[in-house]
Amino acid sequence: MTMLNRILYMMSILHSIAESFQNNLIAENRYQMILDGLQVTLLITFCAILLGTLLGGLVCWARMSRHAWLSNTAKVYIDLMRGTPVLVLLMLMYYVFMAPLEATGMVVAVVSFAMNISAYIAETLRSGIESIDKGQTEAGLALGFKPVQVFVRIILPQVIRQIMPVYLGEVINLLKGTSIVGYIAVMDMTRASDLIRSRTFDAFFPLIATAAIYFLIAWLIGLLLNGLLERRRLRTIIVAAALVVLGLLGSLPSQISRNPSPVTDTPSIFQSLKGKRVGVAMGSIQDITVTRYAPDADIRRYSNLTDMIAALQSGKIDIICQENVTVTVNKEIAAVVDTIDAGLPPKPVAACFRLDNTELQQDFNSFLREIRSDGTYQQICDRWLKCDDASVLPVPRRTGTGKIIRVATFPISPPFNFICSGEQSGLEADLLAHWANRRNYRLEFLIMDFASQIPAIQTGKADIAMGSIAVTEERQKQVLFSDGYNAARIMFYTRKTD
Repeated sequence: MTMLNRILYMMSILHSIAESFQNNLIAENRYQMILDGLQVTLLITFCAILLGTLLGGLVCWARMSRHAWLSNTAKVYIDLMRGTPVLVLLMLMYYVFMAPLEATGMVVAVVSFAMNISAYIAETLRSGIESIDKGQTEAGLALGFKPVQVFVRIILPQVIRQIMPVYLGEVINLLKGTSIVGYIAVMDMTRASDLIRSRTFDAFFPLIATAAIYFLIAWLIGLLLNGLLERRRLRTIIVAAALVVLGLLGSLPSQISRNPSPVTDTPSIFQSLKGKRVGVAMGSIQDITVTRYAPDADIRRYSNLTDMIAALQSGKIDIICQENVTVTVNKEIAAVVDTIDAGLPPKPVAACFRLDNTELQQDFNSFLREIRSDGTYQQICDRWLKCDDASVLPVPRRTGTGKIIRVATFPISPPFNFICSGEQSGLEADLLAHWANRRNYRLEFLIMDFASQIPAIQTGKADIAMGSIAVTEERQKQVLFSDGYNAARIMFYTRKTD
């Protein structure tokens, strides 16, 4: 490679980085999402550390109690917390145990992570205390110290020095673990990154930026705890100030509005959403629509409709923005919600392909024309859209043995796409099965959340994405779409009591 070529290559890389920076952080003031998410992440982390440390000390005291009932209760608590995945605990606290209290997602996250880390801190403290020679306690008592004074002045300082490396590891694990709070619609830093990816379809830059920020926070927390342990006041103050500044960045006023300006052709239903808690699937056409038409709404972004229905029933949100077909054919959902039409024209739903994969796109379009002309398409639609219970229908069988086609999909939208008996089923799976059987393709399904489907196509992880993806102008700039095989009309779901 000549020097000129190297220079041109480096310039192209710098241009690509600058473009990604502009699209992911500057355009539409998206950097503010990261700053807001960073503030939430730090708040959850430090509140959970404080509460978890206090609770861990209490559990440790109970675990070392001479009273068998108290010690056994603490042991059961520790085993329960250590044996329960944090995500499961988070969902249980949000939808079950703390649902009657109407606690916010932030409060639920702090309590859940504090409960989880307290079990580990309790056992770490216990092992540290038991490692101290009992003769030191006896010597302290012989010198006239009270038991509490012996523990605070003699035992505890030694325990802290011994357990600090383990404690620091648990704190950093908690920091990284907060990345799952998006499951209860808390917009932390990771969720903000996911939202940006769902807008820009850039899988690289938001993830790298988020990873770098997590590393910076973990490094600063390590410096803070070590500074406290080594009694380096200046370093501790500087690091603490840096963390406070990072946390306050999300509160600074922005030069650009965080939400897009209201459009003039807003349907009347969207005007009533001001201040309402609106549930949407992150990255979906409903998410984009509510963000555009109701910028003053409190938008709660979930991974799937199941979580949104649970949040609606428990009072976590006021209304859901979703498409119409699901509630039309899903009797369980129709039984618990009422619907309101959004007053917008339907959007075509189609499969998507990488921009340079015109061959596969044309092949799929040719297949759609074939099944429409021979009546197969109508039979498939009737089978799934007119059935009272899609789960009783036979799972579409695939007999192709040739070329492997990797399919990115989102299988939690019956009757379009869902899992039945451990296999892909639904209208979309049926269309794919007919296509694969006619072309002798072998399908390999890649299950992922909705916002990840288009990035999977762009990065070559999948050959086709088919998971209720509506066609929009922004998405057409990123991927190729097939002809529409369905149409989705935007609806709002409310509780029956509303």
